[in-house]
Amino acid sequence: YSRALPHWPAETGCNWATIATGATPARHGCKYSVHLPGWPLDKVVPGFSSELCRAEQIWQVVDRLGGLSIIIDYPQSYPINAKRVVHVGEDGYPGPNSRLCIANAHAYVTRDPPPELPEYLRRYLTKVEVRRAEGWANLPEGERLEAELPVETRGGAVTFYALLEREGGAYRRVSLFAERDYSKKLGEAQAGSWSNWVRWRFRLGGEIVWAYFRYKVIELSEDGRSLHIYMSQVYPEEGWTHPPELAKELVNRFGPYLHRPTEQALVVSGASDIETFIEEQEYQAEWYSKVASHLLRKYDWSLFIMKWHGPDFFEHFSLHMIDPSHPLFDPEREAEGWELYARFYGICDRLVSSVLSAVGDDVVVAVVADHGHVANVVHHVGNEVLEEAGLLARRPDGSVDWSRTKAVFLAEGVWVNLKGRDPHGVVEPGEEYERVRDEVIALLLSLRDPETGRPVFSMVCRREEAKALGVGGDRDPDVVFCYSTWAQPKARAKRPLKHPLWGVVTGTHGAYLPSAKTAVGTIETVFIVRGPGVKRGYRRPRPIALSDVAPTLCYVAGIPAPRDAEGRVVRDMLEGEPDLEA
Repeated sequence: YSRALPHWPAETGCNWATIATGATPARHGCKYSVHLPGWPLDKVVPGFSSELCRAEQIWQVVDRLGGLSIIIDYPQSYPINAKRVVHVGEDGYPGPNSRLCIANAHAYVTRDPPPELPEYLRRYLTKVEVRRAEGWANLPEGERLEAELPVETRGGAVTFYALLEREGGAYRRVSLFAERDYSKKLGEAQAGSWSNWVRWRFRLGGEIVWAYFRYKVIELSEDGRSLHIYMSQVYPEEGWTHPPELAKELVNRFGPYLHRPTEQALVVSGASDIETFIEEQEYQAEWYSKVASHLLRKYDWSLFIMKWHGPDFFEHFSLHMIDPSHPLFDPEREAEGWELYARFYGICDRLVSSVLSAVGDDVVVAVVADHGHVANVVHHVGNEVLEEAGLLARRPDGSVDWSRTKAVFLAEGVWVNLKGRDPHGVVEPGEEYERVRDEVIALLLSLRDPETGRPVFSMVCRREEAKALGVGGDRDPDVVFCYSTWAQPKARAKRPLKHPLWGVVTGTHGAYLPSAKTAVGTIETVFIVRGPGVKRGYRRPRPIALSDVAPTLCYVAGIPAPRDAEGRVVRDMLEGEPDLEA
């Protein structure tokens, strides 16, 4: 076991690429959002396509040697870039609007969202009207209520109809239809429960795509007037495996593939709740467990690699439950928080256990994560501070006036609007470029939290000065920064949203020092490995770097490290090597 330091920035797109390549971000070029040289300084793309990764990946090494790799939704693994691969999922992107998603998860509610809910969270909620059901064919006797549920798909808007039905004099069941015909029921769910999986055809362009979704009746009052329906992601029946025919085999054996379960924005917005979040994450983890076990027994493989994003989603909205440095921490509910953590990480344990059972004791197995979380206590800043300092200008409509702008925040850093590199560059290379960077660095270092007076940033520097963090490539910003993690006063705590266990974003990661900590949270992550040639019971006293993972695992497996690996073999974790002294 060892703690592990992520590279900067401590986020998904960056560090899963590092784990698979042994390369630093400066070499592999991947982050959550990637800006390519020559693009306008307001353009980024998700950094999860394999086409964006500039370093050799571990499954490409295995392929070179004639081995087969089984890959499940690992970042930068799609489009497939090796010959001998069994692939399930996509490119590991955890955000909305994934490659094949037909419709994102959504909620339908009868009450107005809180007025202070930001617009980016309101998009997860649609207010619906419950009214008497009229104009239905084949409707049995008795009073029923209905609500229209519009679904925005990649092929346009589709409307489903929710029919509220009584049991014992109270409304307790919601059935789903694609048209007002009671004989054509698609799904049914009791109050507080999930429906069956609904298989339905969706038109995308000129093509019909069959897909699955389900819904949960989170709330249904006895009179039917208060309603909250959560609808899962709508995801295709096939198209997400290689070989292609594998998708239907997996669905038939293990049920529909839920590619993106409930995540933190859905909980924070109130579209979902914590119980629903855990239920969906558990479904996905159990599905992955069954699929992994099946594939590991079906194929003659050399490498198995997968990413499960559940813990990252979970800690984003829950860290305040256990971390006293967050102003929303409530000591009277701390035990409740730890119980929830034990329950959720039990899902992780079962997923790992299923893989261990499938591979046996003579295989090298590693459990690793891309980053940890710290309490979200920092006073975040953006383009407004550059504007106040005269480094960024806007037009009357609020858009950036590039002809008068010298610097801009983009992709977890600050970019200088440089002539010869950027399409609207105004800053001359050389002396003026360095002067603007000096201005930006001095400005950011001068910023103080308005309530505590503490520095907003713990580090600000030129990108070439941050090589120790793995930074320095042409896709990295001109000025790199790391937020501080000062604890905030209780007065900072605001509870604008009333959800179970508060429901606000309280855990975070990204532009922080790799060793940053709060009372409980840490940006550090873990590297756990077992198998032939690996010491048993050894706890390394100092952390490794995530770029050490691939070289170490390749060494133990007896294969070359990826071509562009910059990390090292952690020899003190191997049998016959001396322990590292604390």
